[in-house]
Amino acid sequence: MGLIHLNVSNLRNITEATLCPHPAFNLVTGVNGSGKTSLLEAIYFLGRGRSFKSSNNEKLIQKGKNEFIITGRIHLNDREFHLGIQRANKRTRIRLSGQTITKASQLTEVLPIQIIEPSLHAFFEQGPEVRRRFLEWGVFHVEPCYEQVWRNYRRALQQRNAALKAQWSRAAIIQWDALLVESAVKINTYRQAYLEKIAFFLYEFPGKHAIDFMQDMEMDYYPGWKRGAEFGEVLAASLDLDLARGFTQSGPHRADIRFRIGGERGRDVLSRGQQKLFISLLFLAQSILLRELTGKHSLILIDDLAAELDETSRAILVSVLLSTHSQVFITATSLSSLAGMWDELAHTVFHVEHGNIEQVI
Repeated sequence: MGLIHLNVSNLRNITEATLCPHPAFNLVTGVNGSGKTSLLEAIYFLGRGRSFKSSNNEKLIQKGKNEFIITGRIHLNDREFHLGIQRANKRTRIRLSGQTITKASQLTEVLPIQIIEPSLHAFFEQGPEVRRRFLEWGVFHVEPCYEQVWRNYRRALQQRNAALKAQWSRAAIIQWDALLVESAVKINTYRQAYLEKIAFFLYEFPGKHAIDFMQDMEMDYYPGWKRGAEFGEVLAASLDLDLARGFTQSGPHRADIRFRIGGERGRDVLSRGQQKLFISLLFLAQSILLRELTGKHSLILIDDLAAELDETSRAILVSVLLSTHSQVFITATSLSSLAGMWDELAHTVFHVEHGNIEQVI
């Protein structure tokens, strides 16, 4: 599986670029500001329908232009798909094999993408929402029923919150509890099963012995309500407080993943380089699970792999990357920053300068 052809027009400083990527490793070099990250952004948009850098899609359109267009040809399960995205007039239009689609999840099914980039430290440093997104991506891909169950939960939650905010009667509010509980229990079951598989990888992968902090790493899942309690009982017990605050305080929408090393929070113990290595391993574990459980391969984007990582950490990361059997795009300011890492690996090198992208090797 992979991206076998890509065309990008008028996205940031890329006026026009056409690539035929290598099915394994693609190294993208260029000075800062040359357009390396913009190329990754275009590929990411093709698989997610949004940017990983900005929530304002209009900012991706090149200055002086009215639209950007990204098209790609994808190989998946012995089939080829044509995918195209246009952003113009504040609207995003998506076509998949000649058909217009409206849900980003349809893109994700065809082109599962993981991104490892400089802001990944937010995984530790920001609130639970960042870690829930990590969890949602994984469970969505391996559990066919999950998307619909999550939609059911969100609908019931919105209705219950509206009733709480409007100060409806208790009877009118609790009529949503049964559906909320039914969906929440399923969501929790799917998530826990998935995280057990992630944890198994982290505790057993071959390179673990070379990472000191991994020996004491513990991963703990908080479901969004008191552990061991029945969710229905939690909703009933917190109704007065929910009414006072105008929203439902407990549930899968408040879930979190917590990491501890020797009893202390991971973010308080790990250096920036250690955080990058660990979070990268989490994302790569997802790609390995995706392949093992569904037969699909992720497309992995890494913006500035060498930054903050020492030689040993880079070697570990490349070793795990190989085990994903994924198509990979890696940016660097120069090949010298990746010296010795790719000599034995099949790869293609692209050089970016002022938004122009040329294949070098």
